[in-house]
Amino acid sequence: MDWKAESASLRQKWGMENYEPLQPFVAERTVDRSIWYEGQLMTVYAEGEQTGNSCCVWEGNIPEEVGPPPHVHHYEHEMFFVLEGSITAWVDGTPFDSTKDSLIFVPAGRIHWFVSTSPVTRMLSLTVTAYHEFPTANTNVDLFKFIGRPAEALTLPPLDDPLQQMPDPVEITRVTHELGSDMPDLERFGWRRGFRDIGD
Repeated sequence: MDWKAESASLRQKWGMENYEPLQPFVAERTVDRSIWYEGQLMTVYAEGEQTGNSCCVWEGNIPEEVGPPPHVHHYEHEMFFVLEGSITAWVDGTPFDSTKDSLIFVPAGRIHWFVSTSPVTRMLSLTVTAYHEFPTANTNVDLFKFIGRPAEALTLPPLDDPLQQMPDPVEITRVTHELGSDMPDLERFGWRRGFRDIGD
């Protein structure tokens, strides 16, 4: 049976004959997909043109007490699924504890941040466009690429990576805005590797 023709026939019946589906793909956990970013190992599985900018999937390997500053994605919902370890996340200041095999849903437009509460937490992040009238971006991993550098191995980077050069906060803010996000308190709190204290 010609399954591709069958798919095209069904799209036509639904009035979608002008829609050209994306191509399927398999993404493996490899060094060339990975970034060393602020003491973390990030692996990007799906983003950009491959997904029509409709979603983004990355894996984080995050040491204890490490996590991003408070930030908000204006156009995307984000979900964290914990594979190993645990995190505490704050959404508009409310804490949520997430352990192995659990998921946190973070709606678009809500300030959030998290820290790993295990020696190393391994988790997946999925962003999807929140509303049909919103831009389809889902390019948040571009900030990891801007701040971090290509991983040299599927391990955590050296604790004090001599090749890690933190960009100017003004540049971080600029790139964040370009990606449809905000870090509203970056100047007040400064940049560091964990923000548990502002959630307590």
